[in-house]
Amino acid sequence: MTINVILIDDEPLAQDELACLLEEHDNFQVVARCEDVFSGLRKIREHKPDVIFLDIIMPGQDGFTLLDYMAPEEYHPNVVIVTGGESDFAVRAYAEGVLDYLQKPVEKDRFDKAIERIRNQVSNPNSETLPYPNRMLEIIPCIFSHRIKFIKPEEIEYVRSDLRGIYVICADSEYYTDLTLAALESKTTLFRCHRQNLINIIWIDELIPLENGLAEIKTKSGHIVPVSRHYLKQLKTHLGM
Repeated sequence: MTINVILIDDEPLAQDELACLLEEHDNFQVVARCEDVFSGLRKIREHKPDVIFLDIIMPGQDGFTLLDYMAPEEYHPNVVIVTGGESDFAVRAYAEGVLDYLQKPVEKDRFDKAIERIRNQVSNPNSETLPYPNRMLEIIPCIFSHRIKFIKPEEIEYVRSDLRGIYVICADSEYYTDLTLAALESKTTLFRCHRQNLINIIWIDELIPLENGLAEIKTKSGHIVPVSRHYLKQLKTHLGM
């Protein structure tokens, strides 16, 4: 059985070192290499690897943040932390539910032991690791003019999903995000009002009934957000109606 691997490290030489170590073990295939958290998220969703080798100290967002950005119901690969950072990271890493923790520079004997743990875990899923913690997000990473912009959840009016991706809408701006609707729903106070929309309750100005059991929300800045029949009753209950 082939074990698919993604390497997430901002240092190409560190990626090369891991790739060389993996070549000595049968059935391991590197399907993607990433240099930051956001490209790592995209590649995890694209390839659904069996394991990721994840650095902690990277520009922008650290490796632990990648685990925070994944919803509980999303596909979760096994995680091996590989870092040259503080030894205290090891305690947090195991608390986060990672499979193993390797210190840079990686020693071959220690790497071989990690490989055995990976093989055992892939053969017997859930035998060792804990689920990723479901912490609430304090900031939402978004892309704006080829830069990363961090939005506080309370600044968001609603979130929209379409064929192009997930968009965070604020009072006067719109941003793309790599986070899924499921992650935003489970890790913020945003409320599901439609299969393709989340609403921030504090930004609701009006709830307008429509025909056939539908409704729409008018936000305080004038945006119109659809409410489906499936979620209307839950929304009214949440609003105390």
